[in-house]
Amino acid sequence: MTRPRTAFLFLSCLALSAGVATAPAANAAPAWQLRWAPEAGTTGLAAFETIEDDRAGSHPAARPHIKVSGNAYRFDMHTVDRDSATDRQRQEVTGNRTPSGHLEWKLGQTWRVTYSMYIPSSLKATTTFTHIMQTKQPGQGTSPITVTSLRRVNGVQTMEHKVTEGNVLVGRTNLEPLHDKWIDIEYEIKIGDRTAGSVRWVVRSGGNTVVDATKTGVDTFLADRVRPKWGIYRSLGDTSGSLRDTYLLLRSMRAYQLTGGGTTPTPTPTGTPTPTPKPTPTPTQPGATSWKAGTAYAVGARVTYAGVAYRCLQAHTAQTGWEPPAAPSLWARA
Repeated sequence: MTRPRTAFLFLSCLALSAGVATAPAANAAPAWQLRWAPEAGTTGLAAFETIEDDRAGSHPAARPHIKVSGNAYRFDMHTVDRDSATDRQRQEVTGNRTPSGHLEWKLGQTWRVTYSMYIPSSLKATTTFTHIMQTKQPGQGTSPITVTSLRRVNGVQTMEHKVTEGNVLVGRTNLEPLHDKWIDIEYEIKIGDRTAGSVRWVVRSGGNTVVDATKTGVDTFLADRVRPKWGIYRSLGDTSGSLRDTYLLLRSMRAYQLTGGGTTPTPTPTGTPTPTPKPTPTPTQPGATSWKAGTAYAVGARVTYAGVAYRCLQAHTAQTGWEPPAAPSLWARA
């Protein structure tokens, strides 16, 4: 990868961007702070920093290729679509935008994203590249830092995650059993230069863990900052006949930043992949207080909301839209 580091290493250590709270003191217990929790049906495409929808204007009749479908984000790809480089196709979104600005993932930070993903059987693995999630340095012409790809390996369709520098395979699993169903993804990156980075990639299907793989001592930084991307980005050079009109669905997208301490806490559950039925009210638990936006809640804190008692699963500062019934990754019924 091209590494324009010198001009950026100092800048990457500056304050966080707008919308990201200042991290607690280093001696505080490490905790995952929820920074981004869009809902497609209400937030729409304002959840993302940029939208790359047919940026070459190759198929205007099909716009928008990136849209909201119910409470999911949908990425449509047609065999006639072309990117600005005509040997490939791209329909992607980038970054995490909040009401107060976009989040910036900086050198030395650790971030986690969780989301549910639906890969139809028409979105097949290819002999060349088909990326469905990337991390990159913002700007044109830079190599990916990490990629989740649908790749044919010895004729078998697989889904894999790699660190680009050194071509380091983090994990891989057969794709076909994951087709036509909602699966849950948990992706964690410690942003480190040369050998100071690490990556964890988890895939769950039907409540079962399919992959839980970690690589340490890897390079997860180019310059400036790291930005996530989702969507379909694929080469037209496939030789397996796998290129079809297709789509990808994403929902329940969340981004957390690790704050305090110096080590990663025990992994926490991902969000529930399907809407949770409205709970029956339960008796108020001793010590519980009413949930309130703007309040900082620690793990184990108890609140009530609409007459139902909840227990905090992840340390965070409450915001409107993260009420306990709507945030199963943050709250469980007590």
